[in-house]
Amino acid sequence: MLVAAKDYLKITWDDEDALLQGIIDRGKEYINDLVGTELEYKIVTPAHEAYESALADIIEAVKREEEPITTEEAITLILEAEEARDSVVVKPTPAVALLLDYCRYVYNNASEYFEENFQKEILRLQLKTGVSLLPVEDEEDEI
Repeated sequence: MLVAAKDYLKITWDDEDALLQGIIDRGKEYINDLVGTELEYKIVTPAHEAYESALADIIEAVKREEEPITTEEAITLILEAEEARDSVVVKPTPAVALLLDYCRYVYNNASEYFEENFQKEILRLQLKTGVSLLPVEDEEDEI
């Protein structure tokens, strides 16, 4: 999450990593408190999962005893996998998006405006999370 926050805030130096990590940790607690449950803050896209899988397949193909692929073929496959991965736009989950905006507000000494400016997003996340926590009723029970 630190790398995502640094990218979002356009921070290229490492001097403030500890400060930023503290802001991230406090932000997770703050947003979890607003929503009323523990949220998952992961930025994983299907493209990254497909890339990891493709790399594993390439490594297996190189190590294969029967007809292993050449280094040149492996490099070509890796470059193709990287191109496919990088062509996908990463869209953060609503929880991650709120957390990144929280970090932006705190980092820029404007934390008092965060809740006011993100009321709609916070309410939307509260409702979405609340609905997902509801027990699923069987259709047979309704009849």
